[in-house]
Amino acid sequence: MIELPMSTFMRNYYREQGITFTDSQQATIIWNSDLPMPEILDALREIASTTTDEMLKEQIRERLAAEAENERIFLENDGSYFFIFIPDDEDEWGSRYFSTLDAAIAYGKDHSKETFQIRKESFTDKFDGSAANNDSDKMYVGGQAQYTKGGVLLECACYTEETSINFSHPYQSRFEDAYIPLQNPFELGDIVKIAGDSRPAIVEVSQEDWKSALERNTNGSREIPPATTTSASQLNFLTAGKCIMGIHLFCGWKKSTSGMTSWNGMCFRRQADL
Repeated sequence: MIELPMSTFMRNYYREQGITFTDSQQATIIWNSDLPMPEILDALREIASTTTDEMLKEQIRERLAAEAENERIFLENDGSYFFIFIPDDEDEWGSRYFSTLDAAIAYGKDHSKETFQIRKESFTDKFDGSAANNDSDKMYVGGQAQYTKGGVLLECACYTEETSINFSHPYQSRFEDAYIPLQNPFELGDIVKIAGDSRPAIVEVSQEDWKSALERNTNGSREIPPATTTSASQLNFLTAGKCIMGIHLFCGWKKSTSGMTSWNGMCFRRQADL
C-alpha cells in the first residue's frame, strides 16, 4: 500500500475528513514530492501494478521509460564529457571537475553537507567540428543531477539535441501535471511549522480566500501555472517574534520545468502539535 509523503498532522486530518485520493492523484503527489527518485519510481510502479486506470498505467509506463532513458544518457560517457561537482550552497568557487561521474559522486559524498549537484558538460573540441573531432555527427548531451550526501540520486535532467521519448497524452492531461484541489485545515493567523524545519510561521491566507482560489483554479482559468504548483498558502516565518521572510508554501507538489522543487504544505503541522 502506498503511503503518501505528508506530515502525520495532514495524514490524520485527511483521514478524519474522510478524504481519499484516486490512484492518479496519488501518482501526482508522489511524482512531485521531494522523495529520492528511486523511491518515486518504485511507488509509481506499485500504483501501475494495482490500478484499474488504463490511461494512468500507460502514462506511468511512459514516465518510467523516460526516466530510465534520462538516467542512461546522464551516466553515459565515451570520453567526450566531464563532470562538475557543485556544493550545497552552489558556490561556483567550490566546484570541482572530474573525468568520470563515479569520481565526482565519491567527492560529493566526502565533501557535501546534505546534498550536492553534478553537472555533465562536454569538452569543446569534441563537438565543435574541429579536426580533433573525428565524429562530427555525434549528438551533444548535457545534464545536471542532484544527489544526497550518501550518493543517492534525487533527480536528474538532461538536455540533448534529440530524444527517443514520446508521450501519448499532452501534458495538461497527464498525471505529472494534474491540478489537485487539496484541502487546507489552517485558519488565518495559525502558527505552524513545516516538517523538518524548526522555524515557526504564521498562516496569512484565510479559509475564504483559500476556497475562492480553489474554485477559480478548479473550474476556471488557472492562476497557478501547471508546472509550478497546485495550491498555495502564504506564510511568514518568525524569528524572535519578528517577521523575517514571507514566502508561499504549497499544499501539494509540482516540479517546475527547470527541475527545481517547491516547498510543500502537506508537511504543515500546528505549533501546538510539535
